[in-house]
Amino acid sequence: MAIQASDKLDAIVPNIYSAKKLLIVITVLTLSACASGPRQVDSSRKPAQPAVTDVAPQVGISDQRSSREWLELAQQSEGDQRNEALLNAAAQFQRAGQWQHAAAVLAQSQNHIPNSELTQAHLHLRQYLLAQQAAHESEWQQVDLFLRPLLTPRVSTHFGDEALQLAIRSQLAQDRWDQASVYQLQRLDRGDIAADDIDAVWSLLQHVREPETLDIVEPTQLTRGWQQLLVTLHQAAADPSTGQSLWQRWLAQFEQHPATNLAEGLLEEASKRAPQKALVLLPLTGQFAEQGQAVRDGMIMALAQRPELAVTIVDTQSLDFATIPELLQQKQADVLIGPLLKDNIARVDASALPAQLQWLTLNEPTGNLTVSLDRQRFYALDTETEVRQAAQHIHALGHRSPLVLFPQSTRGESLSQVFSDTWTQLQDSGSLSFGTYQTPDDMKATVQSQLGVTQSEARIWQVKIAAGKIIVDSQARSRADIDAIYLVGGIEQTRLLKPFIDVNIAPFMQPIPVYANSGSHTLRNDLSENDLDAVHFTDAPWLLPEHPRHQQLEQLIELRKHWGHNLARLAAFGHDSVLLTQQGYWLAALPGLTVDGLTGALRLDTNRVLRELQWARYDGHRVVADNEAAN
Repeated sequence: MAIQASDKLDAIVPNIYSAKKLLIVITVLTLSACASGPRQVDSSRKPAQPAVTDVAPQVGISDQRSSREWLELAQQSEGDQRNEALLNAAAQFQRAGQWQHAAAVLAQSQNHIPNSELTQAHLHLRQYLLAQQAAHESEWQQVDLFLRPLLTPRVSTHFGDEALQLAIRSQLAQDRWDQASVYQLQRLDRGDIAADDIDAVWSLLQHVREPETLDIVEPTQLTRGWQQLLVTLHQAAADPSTGQSLWQRWLAQFEQHPATNLAEGLLEEASKRAPQKALVLLPLTGQFAEQGQAVRDGMIMALAQRPELAVTIVDTQSLDFATIPELLQQKQADVLIGPLLKDNIARVDASALPAQLQWLTLNEPTGNLTVSLDRQRFYALDTETEVRQAAQHIHALGHRSPLVLFPQSTRGESLSQVFSDTWTQLQDSGSLSFGTYQTPDDMKATVQSQLGVTQSEARIWQVKIAAGKIIVDSQARSRADIDAIYLVGGIEQTRLLKPFIDVNIAPFMQPIPVYANSGSHTLRNDLSENDLDAVHFTDAPWLLPEHPRHQQLEQLIELRKHWGHNLARLAAFGHDSVLLTQQGYWLAALPGLTVDGLTGALRLDTNRVLRELQWARYDGHRVVADNEAAN
């Protein structure tokens, strides 16, 4: 049914210019209606949208006329009838997938029909259609802007559920699960979702990362119960021993809540799946014995705090991998941890493993991850994660034209490509520059070339030649567009590159911030750290001075006098592998759950463990917390 105008205007002034423009757009669209299809959007330039259902419904417009007929009616009408016909035409174009035509009609409406000439129903319909148009273009910030007046409680009375569903789609596209869940709870309170439709609510709420901070608009007993249940489950995951007491407390307050059965099932399943015995595959002899022993030390450190898991460690150096199923049966193990070495993962015959086995690999195989078991997880202490997070962090700080400097090697090129791929997903405008070097002698020339100093000096020289005997006072300028620099290499390269960068920034320009990865943070160094002053870097939280368990690291380093930070990271890795094993069920049941590990904030993304590191920076000889990281 077509929208009926309910709010009459005090006066409607005919707009001759608008009518003329309206006639033009009608003629253009009518002539091209048969020839033009929907405009193709370059999907590679848009962020991937999560798989969600029923998030972009069509407004209930009248289908008694085609879009062309609505346009003809708009041409013949005035006032509310014209506005309604024009908006219905745009809606019909959207429904037919003719987005370019819909955009032209909406632009006509926006440019020549002010808000004051629209009824509230028509104004909200236009806002909704504009939001759908922006969603088609994956312009999610614009979607949020257009939907804002439709989501204000007690102000918008039109298209409430449609707007909320489109708002959910927008939030998910921006990885804002918490806000998407708030909108879903609003739908629940409005009655747009049945109170007992548990799946509709839980499909979003389980992804919430900070349930305590959910800003629910005018919460009811129903929505408060959902939020408090999520808080309870997160607390039970952090400390399983408190699960039953937390559950009883929630039940006493929300006894008739429709999510009662859901919560009971989760808690019961968690107790059933609590791991008892683990078989661990590590290299304890041979070329990688030192690395395997460091991981083992970390596991022992974790088991000292949570002794409920019994562990058997097998040396992969002498292991016949075909005997793993037999070993699992002998040890009655319900968990497999490892192998540590990438090549050894493929040597495990997953088809011979028990179907319900929890398997946490301590590396990621080359190529695409292939999951053989429902409870198989991949956990890696990889540099690629740091490079991705660096790109995201630099972008979040507002930088738009970074320079990436990397060593000319297969590994250097691979990591620089990871940065480039991540950057491309974040934005489709701005510039990204790359500079490479093979030897220390190349570094100065690379820095000067990439910062534009070489070109500036060449221009100065040309001016001096042209000036002849006239004295020209000049100073080379560095490029003004580069606003951040990321260094892919290790500490040796960072030490050499950072001074070159500092001296090649024009003195009248702001310093360019320099970022690096954990390879630029080592324990024992023969050279002064002053060369690293002001370098920002990521690392495992345990290796940073302000971590609450940093003293434990120092004690372990004292015990293992030959260790550096690389082996300490592997010890943290071993510690967190035990933590992930014990938290495995909850991480799968609550995708938004984050576990504070020694290697970072850990969460599960399908079958891969994601690790969020912390930022720090050099302050002369000291490593300090990076205040810039609070973004």
